[in-house]
Parts: sequence; C-alpha cells; structure tokens
Amino acid sequence: MISRVALILAVLATGAPWSRAEIKVGAWTPIFQGVEWATGEADAKEVRLQKVNAVRVDLRDPDVEFFSTPSNGDRPLETTSETTSEFAEHYGVQVAINANFFAPCCAPGDKDLSGLAISRGEVVSPQVAYNSGSKVLLITRDNRASIVSTEKPVSTEGVWTAVAGSDIVLNAGAKPQWVPRDFILTAHPRTAVGVSKDGRYLLMLTIDGRQASYSAGATLGDVADWLRRFGAYHGLNLDGGGSTAMVKLEAGKAVVLNRPSGVGLGSSDNAGKSGGARKQRSNGNNFGVFAKPLAGATAAPKPE
Repeated sequence: MISRVALILAVLATGAPWSRAEIKVGAWTPIFQGVEWATGEADAKEVRLQKVNAVRVDLRDPDVEFFSTPSNGDRPLETTSETTSEFAEHYGVQVAINANFFAPCCAPGDKDLSGLAISRGEVVSPQVAYNSGSKVLLITRDNRASIVSTEKPVSTEGVWTAVAGSDIVLNAGAKPQWVPRDFILTAHPRTAVGVSKDGRYLLMLTIDGRQASYSAGATLGDVADWLRRFGAYHGLNLDGGGSTAMVKLEAGKAVVLNRPSGVGLGSSDNAGKSGGARKQRSNGNNFGVFAKPLAGATAAPKPE
C-alpha cells in the first residue's frame, strides 16, 4: 500500500489535485522617464487574496520632482481635500497616491492633517510626536529620501516634500517588533512608500482591500513583505482604507490603477463597480511625482 506521504509527494510532483499557493511579482514597465509601474498578487490559496500596484521612481533622474497637497491659505484648517484623480489632474503630476491621515472624514472640504506635511518647501502641517502622523517620509530638493520618526523633533532644513504616516514597517530591511493592535493585525486597503537600500529608488505602493473575491487587504506585516518584494529596504505605512488610491496621468486625465474600496467609513458605494467607475475618497493630502514623458510620447500641458 502506498504511504500517505508518498501519495502527497506524488500529487505535488504532478501538480494535481492540489496546487501550491502563489505570489506573483510583475516586471517593471516604464510609464514615464524615471518612473516604472508593476503589479503583484497573492492568489486565493494564500492567507489573503491581494491585488497590489507599485510605482518605482528613480531619484537620480534630474527631471523628477515630488509634490504634495499645498496649504489652502486663508481657508479653515490646513488643506482643501481632493480625490487622488482630482489632485493629479489639478497639478499635472504624472503619478499620485494618497498620503497623510486627516480629519474630518469623509466628505470633500477643508481638512487637518495628521503629522508633518511639506509641499515645495512650505510646511503645511507641523510634525507631531505621537499617533498616526509621527512617522515621516522626507525628500530634499535634490531627491534624497529618508524615513524617520518625529517622536523627537527632526530638522526639515532642505526638505522639499514630506508626508506622514502611522508606522515604519521596514527598518533596514527588517520588520519592527510591533505592540499588537487591531490596526496592525487586521487586513485593510493600504498605501505605503519605501526607499531602496542604495537610496536610488522611491517606491509607492497600494494594496486593495474590502473586496470579496478580488482583494482582501493587508496587515502591516503584509505591507512590509510587499515593499521588500518590490525592492524597498525602508518602508512607511500611510493612510489607507477608503483613502487608498493610485493614479497615473494620460493626456491630462487621471487613470486609476487600483480599485478604491469606498468613499465613506465602512461604505459599500463601490459594490459592483470596477475600474474608473469606482468612487474615490476626497483626501486631505495626496502625494505625486512630476516626470517627463517617455521618448516619443507627447507631454500634456501642465495645469496652471
């Protein structure tokens, strides 16, 4: 009689009736000069079904410039919200994601941001020592990027762009030892950024969630794993949930790369919708990159 172990080994060798769970990491595709896009997925045999979008920006490209939502001036609070698509079309950035946590959620309007935000050298929101804004991505005018904690005040001299998030998820290639809490351990849609070990690349990442049979979302441990798969050595979790969005600009119009989960807290307003038909949340802060078109492509005029 054939042993159970031998049967399992034979089945695995033939690939039937069971097959291994699979994580796919796609190849980088250039979409602008110095900017590449890739996708990833974890299939239904993994712990969680996941759909992932990643953008890699070459910080050595002299024409790359980062930008985030500017101050709203004399209006109340700190910024006036936009969806990530509205932000990309308004300012003409080639790729954009959502950034800081903010309040109030979730209708369009004026917002206060959680933690440090700097847009073109101007402080839009001050640094904080605690909660969801105390971990920060800093980018200088010459595109040197770092991820730091503001639990103790940090210098922002020379910083051109800064956005803040909740947790450092990768520190020198390793996951931190988190104090367990629901926000860390529960699968949600997530947005994150990362920096490669050599400092050459900045990564922008979204993981879709709250969508049965499509993508369940990610824990912070999952976020760290996906950042590493796409080449990050340091990583920061940004606002997520219904805010999670990634877009690119084509002929002046935003093309949504991910599948946003919903506008309101716990909303199902995107049920049954796909692609660009899905509504986006109006975010207090968005983060984007200016880059030149690929050789042979025509650049859309930058909005005034």
